[in-house]
Amino acid sequence: MKKFVKILFLIILVLICAAIYFDWQYENAPAPQWGLNFSTTKPAYLGLDWQKMYHEILSDLKPQRLRVMAYWEVIEPRPGEFNFADIDYILTEAGKRDIKVILTLGHKQPGWPECHHPEWYDKLPEEQRKQAILKVIEDSVKHFRQFKSIAAWQVENEPFFVFGPDCPPTSKEMLAREVALVKSLDSRPILLTDSGEKGWWLPTAKYGADIFGSTMYRNIYHHKRQKYVEYFVPPIWYRIKGGMLRELLGVRKVIGVELQAEPWFDSDVFTMPWSRQKELMNGDILSAYAEYAAKAGFAEDYFWGVEWWYYAKHVKGDDELWQVAKRILSQ
Repeated sequence: MKKFVKILFLIILVLICAAIYFDWQYENAPAPQWGLNFSTTKPAYLGLDWQKMYHEILSDLKPQRLRVMAYWEVIEPRPGEFNFADIDYILTEAGKRDIKVILTLGHKQPGWPECHHPEWYDKLPEEQRKQAILKVIEDSVKHFRQFKSIAAWQVENEPFFVFGPDCPPTSKEMLAREVALVKSLDSRPILLTDSGEKGWWLPTAKYGADIFGSTMYRNIYHHKRQKYVEYFVPPIWYRIKGGMLRELLGVRKVIGVELQAEPWFDSDVFTMPWSRQKELMNGDILSAYAEYAAKAGFAEDYFWGVEWWYYAKHVKGDDELWQVAKRILSQ
């Protein structure tokens, strides 16, 4: 018992020292550079035209940074038949405006159901599944590397964090192979990510991250408890973990890849009353989350929810989130 108390005291002491050090280190850190997450599938889910939405995002919100999902089921619907046209269009339009893009690749990608693959993948034996993942990554990088708007490649998403139906974690062997493959094909930085609230970061970042990305969700629906739960994580906790990555692994930069900016739905966007959606996410909450994220000391922060802002504006006639986000992005 005494030994346990000593170890616990030592851990607490180390964390306190780390907190003081990294808080001092970031005391005069500049404000984060803001960006947006965007996919072509979420507008379709909302019954909206993704190109029209994308152009309004670029022309009115004027983001300087984007994280874009290259979902496998979209770019290779049939084995060996690729459809890169939509992502090409996104990257081309971003390049015209000098927008820097993080392009996500792989099997686990942001957005429900977390594991993204075409139907034909399910019929493959295990070893062929691995080869198919490596093949789509290789073909994607070879094709997309022509676009100068790509600032970094994200390989998988929260690879060791289990979330989503029928979505097992990426194996350590596969992550290492995928990162090595991308690095052999292009010199741009590799981004690896983990949960901001539940992940320890180091086990993921050590697999070759040049840049590390953390999620940041503040209020989620806990299905087992059947209630909403707010994470009480102080911003300095992100600073401590980020500082450790830089000091121990030499990670160049730590960023926030998913800053919650839409409600966490207990059902879906169509059945949850609009009044409840606005109770869970509105202009005041968005501003508070942005302020919280800035205190975490990330170099960049990417809002998750721009498609929902557009839906609110054009379907619900409520542009509050759009206008608040526009103000934040202009800072």
